[in-house]
Amino acid sequence: MNDIIGHPLAEDSEAERGRGRRRIEILVADDDDAIRRLLEHNLRMAGYAPVLAADGREAIARGSAELSCALVDLKMPYADGLAVLRHLKEQHPDLPVIMISAIGQVREAVQAVKQGAFEFIAKPFNLDELLVAVRAALQLNRALRENRELRESVSMPGGVETLVGKSRQAEALRDSIRRLGERELSVVLTGESGVGKGLVARLIHRASKRANKAFVTTSCPALPSELLETEMFGHERGAFTGAIQRRIGRFEMAQGGTLFLDEISDLPLPLQAKLLNVLQDRQFQRVGGSEMLPTNIRLIAATNADLEDKVQRREFRSDLWYRINVVPLHIPPLRERAEDVPLLAEQILARQALLAAGQPLILTPGAQEALVRYAWPGNVRQLQNVLERAAAFCSGNEIRPDDLPEEVTRVRNPPPIDPNKTGTPNVAGWTLEEVKILCLLQTLALCKNNKAETARRLGVAEKTVYNMLSSIEDPGANPRAAAA
Repeated sequence: MNDIIGHPLAEDSEAERGRGRRRIEILVADDDDAIRRLLEHNLRMAGYAPVLAADGREAIARGSAELSCALVDLKMPYADGLAVLRHLKEQHPDLPVIMISAIGQVREAVQAVKQGAFEFIAKPFNLDELLVAVRAALQLNRALRENRELRESVSMPGGVETLVGKSRQAEALRDSIRRLGERELSVVLTGESGVGKGLVARLIHRASKRANKAFVTTSCPALPSELLETEMFGHERGAFTGAIQRRIGRFEMAQGGTLFLDEISDLPLPLQAKLLNVLQDRQFQRVGGSEMLPTNIRLIAATNADLEDKVQRREFRSDLWYRINVVPLHIPPLRERAEDVPLLAEQILARQALLAAGQPLILTPGAQEALVRYAWPGNVRQLQNVLERAAAFCSGNEIRPDDLPEEVTRVRNPPPIDPNKTGTPNVAGWTLEEVKILCLLQTLALCKNNKAETARRLGVAEKTVYNMLSSIEDPGANPRAAAA
């Protein structure tokens, strides 16, 4: 502890806070209260926003797309650091994770690096060295996000970006895109993170009469609330300290075209009121200005939150919700259209080859089967990251099962269970995890493999059912041969 006490992690902290940057959230997961509070204090001094977790279970719960870096202790109750690392890399592949280990945990630390950790730091550590690692991790996170945005902006050969898939859901989505392109209606896209809401928004724009005008994106959680207003509406010179010249906002950039508000559920309430007025009056003012400027945009919004629930809890204005929710369009998760996975994988590998000016890699039958079988909690974005990682480490021009992450290849199909079997199995001596798995598998069989109905009967979220299935290494033999 001597090396970590009294070393403020605060180089140019005031400058960091004063630049009006997006709030940089860093997860701090350590069961040692003293270390956790010390890191919290010094990260705040450096201008960051720590998100604290006192054990592995809490660390997993606090994982989110808003995090830019994670500091995770290797030894914690409920779930160790390796389990937290696997979860974070599965759910948020762009998130750099720095592992904190004791001196005697070198083997575990090396294993963590093999599983995707950005770096590991041994206790007792020097805060200056930790700050260097944090800044390097943040640079990587920023580069990965920018690279993903670049990839998403690159069209496939032929110059046309399309919604790939042959499933019933993909066909219905393409039909909805075509119909919405013909109408000047506001659209709210819903769906889990990573399903491709941004792509669908661009395709609606390209199918509309506004296709030759600008398509402008604003990510509501990516900027602090004090900057969002100027980003959306622009500002006049001298409107505030540092406003040395006029700047146009996203509404002016999108004039005649489409404005896409990503994660609109994170829009602060004061800006919700202003957005409502602009949509109703079709005019706005720049910050610090007096001139009313007309606007002609089509609004497409997206969210992975339950906006109706936010309206009920007064976290989202009901009048704005009714104004924008003219046409709701739900984008299904990838697990509900597994037959589309091979085509999506082919497109992703072709795009990688286009960016690298090389030949596309191909999937072996075993690798393709593993991709189809996996539940993909991170959806298309996770699939893309998995294939990029596999492409970087595979030999030759093929991606084999061994090139894929362990969490993808370990999944097995649930064994057949007779839902009419009578009698209660004797679970004495079983672990609680085995009992949970048995309950899941038997309920799944009772519901004829309907995941949504299974989740309803178990009283859990549907995503929990898929995550539990993904964690079962061999349901045929564990738990106890499905209580056979």
